[in-house]
Amino acid sequence: MRATLCLTLVALASPAVAAPSIADQAQQAYAVFAGGLSQQEFLMAHVGDKTFSRIAGNWVRLNGPQPGTGIETYGADTEKFCKSPAAVTLASADPLTLTVSTNFSGTNFSQQYTLIAGSTFGEHTDPQSYLGAVGLGPDKTGDAADQQRALLLSLTNGVVQIYRASEDILVITRERGYPIVLARCPAAPPAPAGTPAADASSSSSSSSSSSSSSSSAAQ
Repeated sequence: MRATLCLTLVALASPAVAAPSIADQAQQAYAVFAGGLSQQEFLMAHVGDKTFSRIAGNWVRLNGPQPGTGIETYGADTEKFCKSPAAVTLASADPLTLTVSTNFSGTNFSQQYTLIAGSTFGEHTDPQSYLGAVGLGPDKTGDAADQQRALLLSLTNGVVQIYRASEDILVITRERGYPIVLARCPAAPPAPAGTPAADASSSSSSSSSSSSSSSSAAQ
């Protein structure tokens, strides 16, 4: 009884955690969906200044909640995927464009996103390198291959919305599609002073090991 009374008194004495105000919630929404910009700045093509700021580096796609249970599985294997060919490289030459490049051991491809207006971007995937990377190059002939190529190109070229949910999270959404959520890979820690560089033979061995596993990760 005494313990219960003490806990009650502590709870009453502790300051209540106030729920975020409407202003705070609105500020967060504008930060995500408009880059924290005013309407005028947003419409004058300045969203890339915030969305693509410090974006260069390797990123990986996260999983969504587990089907049925809703258990959060996203982010569980980020570190592992960051060390594999599943990682993609993001780069932005200017606030109007974003380039996403694969890191497979074989054929690679890039996707270019160019600002149209607001947070809307045009997505372009080079067909030759992309189809080669997914095994549907010109050597694959017939109606079935042609239909597959047409479908894949329709899914990787179009109009998307891009949002910077946080410093380390980028979200790409498209009509009728599940959001693509990318997480920044952690930067490699700096080598201690005086540590000799890895010799060429070990570097070559690591490259060969990575190359052998990339074909399965690419699918």
